[in-house]
Amino acid sequence: MKALLLLTCLVTLLPGQSVTWTLDHESSVQTALTSLAKTLPKTAVLVGRTSVPDTRVAVVINADGHLLAPLIPALDQSDAPYLLYRPDGSRLTLTTVKENAKRSVALLKIENPPADLTPIRISKITDHTVVIPTSAPIASLGETPSLFVDHLEFPPPEDATAFRLDSVFHRPGTAVLDLSGALIGTTLKAREDNTPALMIVNLIGEISELDALLGDETLSPLPDLPTTPELTKEEIKELTTAPLTKARQRFIQSTHPTPTPCVLISNDSTQATHSVIGTIVRPNGLILTKASELGPEFEVRYFGRSYPGVLLATDEKTDLALVGIAASGMPVIRWSDQPPTPGCTVASPILLQESTDDMVSEPTSYLGAFSHLLKESLPTVHATSQVTSLGLTTEQIDSKLVIVALKSDTPAYESGLSPGDVISTIDGTPVTSRAGLTAFLDRCEVGQSVTVEVTRADTSKEFTVALIAPNLIPPTTGVTLEGGVAMVPSVRRTPFPDTLVHTAPLNAWDCGSPLFDLRGRALGLNIAAVAPTRTLALTPPVIREALDRLLAKTRAF
Repeated sequence: MKALLLLTCLVTLLPGQSVTWTLDHESSVQTALTSLAKTLPKTAVLVGRTSVPDTRVAVVINADGHLLAPLIPALDQSDAPYLLYRPDGSRLTLTTVKENAKRSVALLKIENPPADLTPIRISKITDHTVVIPTSAPIASLGETPSLFVDHLEFPPPEDATAFRLDSVFHRPGTAVLDLSGALIGTTLKAREDNTPALMIVNLIGEISELDALLGDETLSPLPDLPTTPELTKEEIKELTTAPLTKARQRFIQSTHPTPTPCVLISNDSTQATHSVIGTIVRPNGLILTKASELGPEFEVRYFGRSYPGVLLATDEKTDLALVGIAASGMPVIRWSDQPPTPGCTVASPILLQESTDDMVSEPTSYLGAFSHLLKESLPTVHATSQVTSLGLTTEQIDSKLVIVALKSDTPAYESGLSPGDVISTIDGTPVTSRAGLTAFLDRCEVGQSVTVEVTRADTSKEFTVALIAPNLIPPTTGVTLEGGVAMVPSVRRTPFPDTLVHTAPLNAWDCGSPLFDLRGRALGLNIAAVAPTRTLALTPPVIREALDRLLAKTRAF
């Protein structure tokens, strides 16, 4: 994976160098995303499936409550129902009209749809810059729509049934929208270098039920943006990054402060799998980075030179580490207290180690859109959807928290707890929601024993369970990238103080980097890669407080 990332960032002479992306173009994208962030809650919803720790975005296709959703495979090939996540955090069972495994989509129906849902428009592809919705709103969890901008690798031929997106982390069945919010296709299985997407008109041709449910195809009013130049078959074969993506990355990179106030920190331990990025906070060699990704020994590379690194202090609350090197006159990050607007473009500089004297990586940035501020007191839908440290999976059914699956060889499984049990209390604390369960477990430690009271067949029963660690990826000793892993998440992904949620597709080794806006202002520091298009960044006030704590306990350096 790291080699692939290096390859995509190398200076090349491939086609597309002449494509120009400007501030006007990016401003048009931001305007479109800001508008979509406001209208998407009426055209897109979040769905899941009973006992499956996964959530996906579905789009509303008619006023009767029909949804076009990514197919979510059920556990053990069962007929478990799909679930709708309502804005208040509750869930509603959906009717499955049809599943199409070949195209990885499902046709679902809300039996009593709310009146404020708006059917999505469908359109032909008329532009090469598209939007992928990665999350839908759940107000009770502080979640708002998240959007990721992608680009076509090359113009699809006139008779094409599909087109190719530049990014590789989109999961099959995901809706692809144009910048006006119209549905233009759904993604297929990602390849090594790109993600194909089936045009909506061809999906309708394969799923007859859609023809009667979707509205007529319309032509979208879109901003005047650059398009990908025509490429020969030979040029297409040589593509590593789409011309539009490269042009946009170069423009965003030009808006960053120069020199960029960050460094590459390389772990020297044989068990460490990757490096991380550090953000310079003092000119005399003081650097902030992500603590849980640091190995016991590391070196810091800045401006073509390597320095031995010293770990000065760590802050448990934020997972920040203060690192020192023997350097002076370094450029210092300047934090901005002006909050970003939902939908605005954000970017994180990426630093890759030089591989040889003749092959040097080109500085670049990963781009995304700011979604929302996640308050410390609110668990994320991703956290509440995961297997908990009790070693079991729960579902919220009405006002009850029901156990739907248990991991074998765990204390919870061996205690006698069973699927179907309704959790009442844990250690005497009422726990009747997944958010409440997450909040309770966040206050506990691995190995701690708790008493779980459940209701089974109208009878109250108690079980003693030792808490286990969640199934985190990657493990602290490393991670295998075999099997088509789209990204490598951070070891620690929660809990944190207030964080900025954005869609820049970072990996664990990209954390510790600053998050910039188009004016080069530092909006935050990336602290956790959660999912392929979900990254958390600490806010400037949180960073300043943590830095004060770190400096207070730092030994002389």
